[in-house]
Amino acid sequence: MKKPNLFVDAAPGVRLAVHTWGQAPTAEQPRETLLLLHGFPDRAVFWEKVATKLSRSFYVVAYDMRGCGQSSHITGRRHYHYTPLINDLYAVIKAVSPQGKVHLVGHDWGALYGWDAIYDPRAARHIASFVTMAPSLNQVGLWMRQRLLRPSPGNLGQLLHQAMVSNGLMTFFTLPILPELMWRSGIATKMFHFFMRRFERLAYEPQEGVEGDAMRYLGIYRANLLQQVMRPQPVKTTPIPVHALIASRDPFLPPRVFEGCRQWATHYSESHVDAAHWAPLSQPGALARTIGAMARAHSVCT
Repeated sequence: MKKPNLFVDAAPGVRLAVHTWGQAPTAEQPRETLLLLHGFPDRAVFWEKVATKLSRSFYVVAYDMRGCGQSSHITGRRHYHYTPLINDLYAVIKAVSPQGKVHLVGHDWGALYGWDAIYDPRAARHIASFVTMAPSLNQVGLWMRQRLLRPSPGNLGQLLHQAMVSNGLMTFFTLPILPELMWRSGIATKMFHFFMRRFERLAYEPQEGVEGDAMRYLGIYRANLLQQVMRPQPVKTTPIPVHALIASRDPFLPPRVFEGCRQWATHYSESHVDAAHWAPLSQPGALARTIGAMARAHSVCT
């Protein structure tokens, strides 16, 4: 298991394990800092392939989110609302880049709450750009509502597929007891084996203890998913540049759910990568090129 480079005390009882790649910036040799956020059921090392490629030109940081890996194994739904997760994020930013901004990159849940992080009042001082591999839950909720209000056969078909198929597993993870039983029994691990082979043609290689991570991290589904999707907030914009990196074969977040993303950012761009949900594992080179180009385009070192 890769050892963290440092630990950050983000809140009482919450210590975050932070991993870094590449040379840290100095006054003599400034470098852009990239902060990569993982999703479920992953850890900072999920980004290893992408981070290694980016480390040639950037200082790359990722951390085990609370409940995961070598960070504090905190339990309870209340600890996984967006507010404490975003506070964790800013605690890491202040630790690794106290005087400058970082370029934020999010995958899966890291992208979902990354959207909310860029609307936080602290964002203007600490975040230079955002590369996201998911729309926000607000955006998904509005996308679903728009199809419900215009109930053509095509719109209703897309709505039902998204709710029952694409997001069916996410909704299942909000239920009590059953998701924990699924992880304890080994069924969930076999399911992820199937998904990885079916959609990415990769072997699923879970880290030791991932079942415990997953059961703790179920709190993020229960604290945020239905609350935001069922009651989406009105559109608001951010001046922080946003690039949506869309996996063209993602079974959970298909390209169609990104349709409204550009309304939420003053400076918005997007591109596609030929991958399913686990693009950081299957297409690390393509991701590194896109992330690197975004950081250079919005450099804070020049």
